Amino acid sequence: MPYDIIIGRNEADKKSLKQKGLTYIGKGYVKMGQYTSLSNRLLLDIARSHVILVAGKRGSGKSYTLGVIAEELTNLPQETSDNIASLIFDTMGIYWTMKYPNEKDRGLLNEWKLSPQSLPVKVFAPAGHFEEYAQKGIPVDEPFALDITEMTSGDWILTFGLEMTHPVAVLISRIITKLKNQKKTTTSLQLSKK
Repeated sequence: MPYDIIIGRNEADKKSLKQKGLTYIGKGYVKMGQYTSLSNRLLLDIARSHVILVAGKRGSGKSYTLGVIAEELTNLPQETSDNIASLIFDTMGIYWTMKYPNEKDRGLLNEWKLSPQSLPVKVFAPAGHFEEYAQKGIPVDEPFALDITEMTSGDWILTFGLEMTHPVAVLISRIITKLKNQKKTTTSLQLSKK
């Protein structure tokens, strides 16, 4: 008899939480000679926060797996989903399609007794490309930009691929420190004038 495989849950939580806080992400495959069949259900613990690494070679299903996890998170009961926020940095530009029902795979979905549906995702695009994406028909919701004043000297050194001891890295550190000190002084003076 197949049993559920639960990812990300320790034995104590398995006993105390039982089936609460789990999302269904698929089934495992069992291969016996020439025959392959679906076996155990794979469930992901969402009762606690996790860091998840999805790794594999090109075309092995990494993006698909993340999409399934995102779909499952949106299908949770509201009392659970209200406590969860998922964020996907989509450098390949594929997850915006979740805004539309998956009509392409309708036949496969029917086999699993599922129907195509759109997901309530919010798509942020880099501020410098927001209008371009919108004109191309990509359903972007909001532009975003990073505030470079929040970056540390370490962030800048990493951005430029420098060693901490490189003369340019030392210069960057000195300049960033000086600028941050000037900002603190200016902010303090403005507050004292109020």
